[in-house]
Amino acid sequence: MPHRVVPHLAEFDVRERLAPLPAWLSQIAFAIFCLGMEVLLRLVINALAPGAAPFAVIYPGILAATLFAGWQCGFIVLAISMLAAWYFVLPAPMSFRIENPADIPRMLVILLSGSLVIALSDVFRQAAQRAARARKAQVEEQDLLLREIDHRIKNNFMMVASLVDIQRRRSEDAPVKDALAEVLARIDSFARAHNHLYHDPRNVGAVQMKEYLQELCDALAQALTLHGAVTLTCASDQALMNRDRAVSIGLLVNELVTNAAKHAFDGRETGVVNVSFRRHGAGWRLYVEDDGVGLDAAKPQRPGGGLGKRLVDAFVRQANGTLSTESSSAGTRVIVELGEEVAR
Repeated sequence: MPHRVVPHLAEFDVRERLAPLPAWLSQIAFAIFCLGMEVLLRLVINALAPGAAPFAVIYPGILAATLFAGWQCGFIVLAISMLAAWYFVLPAPMSFRIENPADIPRMLVILLSGSLVIALSDVFRQAAQRAARARKAQVEEQDLLLREIDHRIKNNFMMVASLVDIQRRRSEDAPVKDALAEVLARIDSFARAHNHLYHDPRNVGAVQMKEYLQELCDALAQALTLHGAVTLTCASDQALMNRDRAVSIGLLVNELVTNAAKHAFDGRETGVVNVSFRRHGAGWRLYVEDDGVGLDAAKPQRPGGGLGKRLVDAFVRQANGTLSTESSSAGTRVIVELGEEVAR
């Protein structure tokens, strides 16, 4: 925590914070504030040790004034503080008469010391501001590069998807068309996960699962019209997940929903597929369920060891999850348990 607070304090400038007030007015106002803090500190010291170290409270005042409002504010605080200490504290009090000649060189030394503190503080302040400007420029440059990379990746996804779609449209073989449509859906799932990487500028390596799954399900719902009047619903809790696991979960949803639409409603024209992603204990649960005919009555491809099944198993492993299936004549439910380390 301290290593985050200190740089921000070094970059703080009263003149910028109090804009559009003139800079000189902001400096005077902050000088008055610093002097007020000195008076409070002086009262506390006098309550504990009356008259002790009459010039000691000057240094924190001029340091704060210089760091946060510039060297001009520091010199204002130094001049007024020394005059006040001379008038109210040094013998004789309530006058500028000097009873002890030794106080003259002492005040000169304090004046020089205060000036040195102001000079060093201003050098530090300017260095901190230069570093802040350089850091800001670097962040802006990195953001520009990220946006450029993001744009290029999006174009690549669109190019690959277009080539696959052209090949699908040209093919006259139904199994080939179906296989290419599945490949197209997987490419779309990757592309949607990538689109969600930059939704949170503080964490570009993570994906907001609620928005991602909803967008993915909307796209799948349009594709399900190819398999008849199949309705797809989606519900998700808010979750921020690592990019790679989010992509695996998206591909898993894509496979499970596609398999359900193809095999769960054999002999029927309508059906419902529900997708939900919920917090469960310390981890998460992904549910994909349908009101189809169940595994026993479904086509052999669905529970078998085809490509779809192998892909589902691979995506579950990539997501560090475990899969279980519940099936009856009322439908099938696939549950994927995701441990706590999956969510961030």
